Amino acid sequence: MSEDITKKQHYVWRRYLSSWKDDKDDKRVWTCVLKNKIVSKIGLMDVAQSSYFYKLEELSDKELAFLKSYTDTLPSGTKEIAETLLVGYTLYAQLKKDIEAGKVPEGTNIDHEVKKIEAASFEKIQSQIELMGSKLLDCKSIADMKSLYDYEYEILYFLWVQYFRTKGMKSGVVASMSETPDLQAIAQKAWPFCNLVIAMQVVESMVVKKDYRYVMVHNKSKVPFITGDQPVINTLWDEKQDKIEAYYPMSPDLALLVCFNPGEKYSETDVDESFVREKNEKIVQEASLHVFANEEKVLKDLSC
Repeated sequence: MSEDITKKQHYVWRRYLSSWKDDKDDKRVWTCVLKNKIVSKIGLMDVAQSSYFYKLEELSDKELAFLKSYTDTLPSGTKEIAETLLVGYTLYAQLKKDIEAGKVPEGTNIDHEVKKIEAASFEKIQSQIELMGSKLLDCKSIADMKSLYDYEYEILYFLWVQYFRTKGMKSGVVASMSETPDLQAIAQKAWPFCNLVIAMQVVESMVVKKDYRYVMVHNKSKVPFITGDQPVINTLWDEKQDKIEAYYPMSPDLALLVCFNPGEKYSETDVDESFVREKNEKIVQEASLHVFANEEKVLKDLSC
C-alpha cells in the first residue's frame, strides 16, 4: 500500500488511550496481554490496532443487493446515512469491475485510487466519529456533560460505535451467526458498514424512548480505572436478560455510566476502591487481547 494509506488502523481510539499514558512516559501505556499474562509498556501506535482493519472486502452483487434491501427497511434518517455508507462498497465494486473489463483509460492512476477507497474510506469515517467523541473526553464533571445537550445524538453515537467497532465485538457477532452462513459471510466481509449501522439503530431507539440517564463517576480511591480493547462494556450483560448499563472509563480517575433505570437525567457520584476493582475486573472479562493502565501494579494485581 502507498505511504498515504495508513496500515496500522486502530479499533480503539489512540487519543482515548493516551489518558492512560504512564506518568513518566508520554508515549507508552502499561498493558497486560491476556493470552500470556505479560505486563509491559508499549507505544500507543502499536496497541489496539490491526493491519488495514477497516479495509473493504469485495462484495458480490447478491451481497450488495442484500445490504441495499436491509437499508431500505431502516427509518428514514438512519436509512439515508446507511445508503451513504454503502457508497464506498458499491464504488469499490464498480471500479474493480471496470478495471477487470479494461474500461479504464490508459495512463489513469486508478489502481491507487481504488486502493485508497479499499483501505482508507471507513477509517476516515471512524476519524470523523472520533471528533464527536472529543467533546466527551474533554468533560470533567456532570455540568460539562449537560453543556453537550445539543450534541447528545453525536455523543451517544460515538459511545455505541466504540462498543461495536472493536475486533472482539466483530468476532463475537460473526461467530453468533453460525446457523445463517450467508448472513455470517456478509457480516464478516462488511463489518465496517455493519457496526456503524447497528450503532445508529441503538441510538435511534434510545432517543425515541428517552429512558436513559448519565452518571459521571469520580474515582476517589488509590486504585485507577483501567480500560481495554473493548472500551465500552455492558456491565449488566446476561444471556438470559436484556439489561444494559454502558460503562466507559474515560481516564484513570473518571468514568461514564449510561443507565437505563429511573433517576435524574444527569448526576455524578464519588466511588471507592471496591467499585473501581469491580469495574476493572469487568473490563478484563470483556477484553479480547489487551487491557491498559497508567500503572504497572494495578495490572499485576488483576486476574488478567
